[in-house]
Amino acid sequence: MKNKNNYYWMYSKHSIENALLNPNRKILEFLLESRFSSFYCSFFEKHNIDTKKINIKITSKPTILKKIGKFSKYQGVALCVEKLILRNDFLNINNKIDNNFILIIDQLNDPLNFGSLLRVSYAFGIKNIFVQDRNMPKENGYIASVASGSLDRLNIFKITNIVNIINYLKKNGWWIVGLESKKLNNCFKIHEQNHKLEKIVLIIGSESKGLRNLTRENCDILYRISTKNEDLDSINVVQATSIALYELTK
Repeated sequence: MKNKNNYYWMYSKHSIENALLNPNRKILEFLLESRFSSFYCSFFEKHNIDTKKINIKITSKPTILKKIGKFSKYQGVALCVEKLILRNDFLNINNKIDNNFILIIDQLNDPLNFGSLLRVSYAFGIKNIFVQDRNMPKENGYIASVASGSLDRLNIFKITNIVNIINYLKKNGWWIVGLESKKLNNCFKIHEQNHKLEKIVLIIGSESKGLRNLTRENCDILYRISTKNEDLDSINVVQATSIALYELTK
């Protein structure tokens, strides 16, 4: 644990179990109360996990709380992990993608929203998510908890230039769909459209500003979630994305 910025403690059972099952996740230490030892022994045996590679320690609640923080949701376990190394090799594996849907997050502010977006994306069958290498929440135990295990089940790619990625995807037959919060003339109500696109890239913007101008200009289609009360400017980014994923994946 030389660099504290590279590791953190998970405390949610769902996130811990999925991290243990992720071959790409480096695990540093596993703390648990003795009352949970039989459950995890069965878990390791069921999934054929080599416990010799895991530093397992039976300990007490105060010790675990000291690691995860007293305000974290306590579930009797804690897993110290290194942060995932976000992939940047999409251009090399594009032809191997077995899922015709990509979600691009064009900047985000709130860790709660990020974790929730990961969870809802996985719920709707999304496998590949692109995030900016800046202006994004950093991976931590809170995000992992909110994501409820999906963090270790998704392919998350780090990108530096969203326009370059958009242009590359367009050349390879992908339709670029922007989820717009503003009431623009060229923006269509998503529930009124027939979505017959084979390869879809859905781009969502930040909570405060939505899509950036350059991102918006490079989209093929702009969709908006309309509300019955027009005096409400927009809804939360996670709520909007959930509705969009439901409409686009059904």
